Amino acid sequence: MSLAIGLLMILTGLAIMAFGLFMFYAWLPLLYALIGFDVGLLLGRAFTGDVGTTSIVLAIAGAFILGAASYILEPYRRVLLGVSGGILFGLSVAAALGLDGWFGGFFGRVLALVCGAVGGLLVPRFFDLFVIGASAVSGAAMVMTGANHILPGVGFFDRAAGGLLPPLVTIILAVAGVSWQLSNIAKWTQMLSVGHEVSDDSTRN
Repeated sequence: MSLAIGLLMILTGLAIMAFGLFMFYAWLPLLYALIGFDVGLLLGRAFTGDVGTTSIVLAIAGAFILGAASYILEPYRRVLLGVSGGILFGLSVAAALGLDGWFGGFFGRVLALVCGAVGGLLVPRFFDLFVIGASAVSGAAMVMTGANHILPGVGFFDRAAGGLLPPLVTIILAVAGVSWQLSNIAKWTQMLSVGHEVSDDSTRN
């Protein structure tokens, strides 16, 4: 179970890190479902201190709720993505940096709420850049959290015992995700230009 959950965190993290913007335009419900799944896992971990049954139940519920919301709340999908992406960003960063245990997990939850509010405010103005940055950082942090879940004793992934190395690796992964998405915007825009709404930022690049 521990191996399966860790692998799921790594795979969903990589998908969000590398293809966050593409999934918004191509497979919107899938992106929301992945965000909801990861938010559920991290919330369960914040509440219980481990990724167990509670985390799995919350992950499935989060995936279903956000996936359905992408249809039901279609006119507000960008704001919804800003809020949910901001929450995932806050939870992921807190988990990757070991901040989710501060004050009984209270700090991580407050950080998630603040990031969610900021995301909801920023996304209408800087949509593409917000999605790329938030998805790259959140995905990178999820990859590191999943690797640490599989190999808890390895300092390379251990945010508590690894010193500056795990945050540095997270930053490197995030930068790689941002670079990859920016370098592929033009290609994705051409692929999805028919029948999809593509923002000015995308066409400009």
